[in-house]
Amino acid sequence: MKKITEQMGKTVEEAIRKGLEELKVPRDYVKIEVLEEPTKGMLGVLSSKLAKVRLTVDKKLDDATVSATIQKVDAIVSKIFEIMKDDSKYEVSNNNGKVEVIIDSGDSAHLIGYKGRTIEALQSTINSILQKDTEENAKVFIEVNNYKKKKEEILKRLANKMADNVVKFKKIIKLEPMSAYERMIIHTELSNRNDVITESIGIEPRRRVIIKLKR
Repeated sequence: MKKITEQMGKTVEEAIRKGLEELKVPRDYVKIEVLEEPTKGMLGVLSSKLAKVRLTVDKKLDDATVSATIQKVDAIVSKIFEIMKDDSKYEVSNNNGKVEVIIDSGDSAHLIGYKGRTIEALQSTINSILQKDTEENAKVFIEVNNYKKKKEEILKRLANKMADNVVKFKKIIKLEPMSAYERMIIHTELSNRNDVITESIGIEPRRRVIIKLKR
């Protein structure tokens, strides 16, 4: 049976920390779902709605199960590329119990999509196909031309640059609307700083992160 906990906190990161403490596992061992993000009431007064997350401990799969997943994923990706008439090179491998699909494409725009949405859709589709077959599959992660890695680095630099500006000018800064995944990167990156805090405001798909001084 999977170990699951749901936690609440003033921020998403605080709720995640509570969950990790209860489950007593490293962050890499859990699947994190943001069920609710904290919102503000009128006139900037914090409402009673806190951040809420669900943490699920991923079962450690044996090498045989991971290898079987790799074979299935290789067949699925091969078929998808055949239908798309795409000759991009790819490699499916085992990365610490997780299956990675590393794609090297000369024309990656159609695989990445607007703000990486095609990558996420492809990744979600493959995991859904595997889930229908059996729950005993390793999780699949897709990367195209290091897009996710580069994007994460850019978002981390942006987060710290904006946080520095908040401290320097003592003003709240609102970032542009982002996906839940992008907001999570911002929240996580700045959670280690002791001079600023972050919150998410607005309604999807215009939800965004604000950075402000820590009181």
